[in-house]
Amino acid sequence: MARAKATTRGEDLYQLQQLDSEKDAVERRLTEVETALGESQALVQAREAVAEGQRRYQKHTLRQRDLELQVQSVTAKIRASEQRLYGGNVKNPKELTDLQAEIASLRRRQEKLEDTLLEVMIAREETEGMLEQAQKHLQQVEAAWQTAQADLMTERHALQEKRAELEQAIAALLPRISTDDVETYRDLRRRKGGLAVVEAQGKEDSCGACGMAISPGLKWQLREEGVGYCTNCERILVRLR
Repeated sequence: MARAKATTRGEDLYQLQQLDSEKDAVERRLTEVETALGESQALVQAREAVAEGQRRYQKHTLRQRDLELQVQSVTAKIRASEQRLYGGNVKNPKELTDLQAEIASLRRRQEKLEDTLLEVMIAREETEGMLEQAQKHLQQVEAAWQTAQADLMTERHALQEKRAELEQAIAALLPRISTDDVETYRDLRRRKGGLAVVEAQGKEDSCGACGMAISPGLKWQLREEGVGYCTNCERILVRLR
């Protein structure tokens, strides 16, 4: 069986950087997924719209019932007054005049109540239509949200597994790197936005991070040792085979 080719110091550091960068990306996406899990703003707004529609519909329904009872009450009073007026039992002219005035007033009241009742009935019907639309919209939003939540849960599981794999790979790689190199690498990652190790670009003519031209002495160091430091951004420069 062929033996695995030994890696160089620079290759190990570069691989560590790649694993850490991939782990950073996984953790950023995992944070986004965790944030997205739970009720969305669209779902909250759709539910609030239905609740508001239900409140308005209930308000109009109660108002309609109250007006219907008032109309029934006034109608009953008109009927009773007319029975007295035309029943022949009232003889006094003044009492008859007062009774006629009362009936006229009740009819005006009845007409006003019926007009208001009609307005409320129309408003109730319009609100009912709006409520139905809000409920349909809520069903659509809920269906889309449930699908999205299922996808996010699946993605979260995959990301958690990927993170665990990367952590295992990092743990297996670290013993091959000296303690001093690991400390320097971690300090640079902290100070340089997560990017501590870069590959020399263009036949080792420039730094892969800041683009600064590489000096002849650093070129020689990279050829001989495979590792150096950019004199401009201080990152670790490596030469890969």
